[in-house]
Amino acid sequence: MAPGHGAPHDRLMLGVTNVLIAVVFFAALVPLLVLPWIHHQYRRYGRLRGWSAVVAAAEGLYLCGLVAFTLFPLPTAYTCAGVNIDPLNDLAASRAAIPQVALNVLLFVPLGFFLRYRFGLRLGRAIVAGLGVSLIVETVQGTAVLGLFPCPYRVADTGDLLTNTMGTAVGALFAALVPAFAAPFSRDVGRPGLLRRGLAVGADLLIGYLGAAAVVIAGVGDRPGGLLVVVLGVVTLVVPLARRDRATLGQATFFLVPEPGRAVVAVCVRYLVWWLPVSVVVAGGHPWTVAGVALVIGLLARLRGDRRSVLEVLTGAAIVTRAAARAGSAVG
Repeated sequence: MAPGHGAPHDRLMLGVTNVLIAVVFFAALVPLLVLPWIHHQYRRYGRLRGWSAVVAAAEGLYLCGLVAFTLFPLPTAYTCAGVNIDPLNDLAASRAAIPQVALNVLLFVPLGFFLRYRFGLRLGRAIVAGLGVSLIVETVQGTAVLGLFPCPYRVADTGDLLTNTMGTAVGALFAALVPAFAAPFSRDVGRPGLLRRGLAVGADLLIGYLGAAAVVIAGVGDRPGGLLVVVLGVVTLVVPLARRDRATLGQATFFLVPEPGRAVVAVCVRYLVWWLPVSVVVAGGHPWTVAGVALVIGLLARLRGDRRSVLEVLTGAAIVTRAAARAGSAVG
């Protein structure tokens, strides 16, 4: 994974650049990854688990970093880097290569940790998996990104196979010292909290943004504001009326549904009173106005003993968990 044989200062600057690229990648992927992760959390535990969120976020950031250190920065003034087949060449060349070797070890420590802590691989299998990932990285670099470039612009180094595998082993050994994450399975039949219901609203808005952006990127339309109104209408009105449980896509992410009985009326009233005005205001470039109103609605609900929001009072149907709705139907 060595970037070349430049001066230590150049290697340091390259490392800083790759870290920044990884952070940008991660920020771009978060909207696409966070909703599936939240959906899994609520399906398994009935709530968000803080420690698992930290580990999952670190895992995503690490994968972005691995891609950044493997491929970037892309060449501008092209220079062929070649392949180093002597695994001890860097150490034998000079002491200046020692920081690069240490970096290669450290870069794969998180991989070893995640393989054992998150995926339950034993030490031996984790080390073999780390060797496999390192081999893929060096192959991509040695083949000039599978032939996309005239010749390799990053040094494919056999010594990296050794140092990366060592890093994987260190990470896997460290994972054995960290208490395993465990949480009891939840039946999830209690009243959903304000945070969970609020996040479902935010998820619907995020899905609307992503849907409108996808349409614009596809070249179907060129007016994001109007597209946002249309997409949010589909997400919060058309989809719930078509679903058996009458949930929006955001509510489905958090396993929430309108209380059975008045669900159809609740969906229509909620759209007319909340989602249609929200989509118009956001499309007009005033998202913070919507955030302020949502905060006020949440504070008012917090003052009520039953924690019902203004929208729940107006529609006559509370937002409940899917498990609670099914349990009520079974009892009825």
